Amino acid sequence: MRIFCKGFNLYNQLNAPKKNMLNFKNLKDIKCIGANDNFVIIVDSFDQIYKFLITNLDSPILLPKFKDNSDSIKILTCGLKLNIAYTENGLLYSIPEKINFENKNIVDIKIGREHCLLLDTSGNVYAFGRGSRGQLGLGHLDEEYCPKLIEALAGIKITCIAAGGWHSAAVSFDGDLYMWGWNGNGQLGLSSQNISVMATPQIVDIQGYLDKKVLKVSCGNRHSIALLENNHLCGSGWNKYKQLKNHDEENYYNFIFISDFSKEFVDNIVCGSWNTAVICR
Repeated sequence: MRIFCKGFNLYNQLNAPKKNMLNFKNLKDIKCIGANDNFVIIVDSFDQIYKFLITNLDSPILLPKFKDNSDSIKILTCGLKLNIAYTENGLLYSIPEKINFENKNIVDIKIGREHCLLLDTSGNVYAFGRGSRGQLGLGHLDEEYCPKLIEALAGIKITCIAAGGWHSAAVSFDGDLYMWGWNGNGQLGLSSQNISVMATPQIVDIQGYLDKKVLKVSCGNRHSIALLENNHLCGSGWNKYKQLKNHDEENYYNFIFISDFSKEFVDNIVCGSWNTAVICR
């Protein structure tokens, strides 16, 4: 496996000294793991939940169980203000509180700084959390405490979702790219500096690739990247830390070509807050 990286402080992040690495030798097999800037949460094979503070990685905190003992955590993901657990019985928790939502068909969960997206097997997308910058895609800027179906995507089979700092994205089965939320740095790729917020999903055309399907999308705090069917990587948004291209241009308001990975087998594309990674076999 090979990882190609661009962006802020990558050398220090990818070559961290061993003293900062988590030591799992006293834990059982790890089933789920989630992390944010402040801590790491780990679920072991016995559904015990441990929290590691970044400032004290040697002393895990055993969290109390918040669910029924007959249930088991299936997906765990962490954001700045939301830490979400989804169980085998289709229940959703904003740890440790149970959310009024039940769906046994959720296959993916993505979290931004203050909002959350869920994808089910039918291709439906649900959103909840802060909506002040349109990141929920529900047509308004209000907060939602429980997941709501994004009606603008209803009837479209979505296969991939992504949540950035304050924006969101989705890719359909047909290879169409949808973006919504905050566009302050061009991260929606709408080719306009005059649109700061888009509260409903919009189809985004990638110039020069109108005949190519989008396979995957990922979002950072203020940038977005998309992988096309020809394995070309394109991106839009903030480029201050060269998370898109090694150019001095600070913002890209439409998706631009980043790199050609046609000679690689790309497993995944991932955006950190201020950086970008492409994982290849």
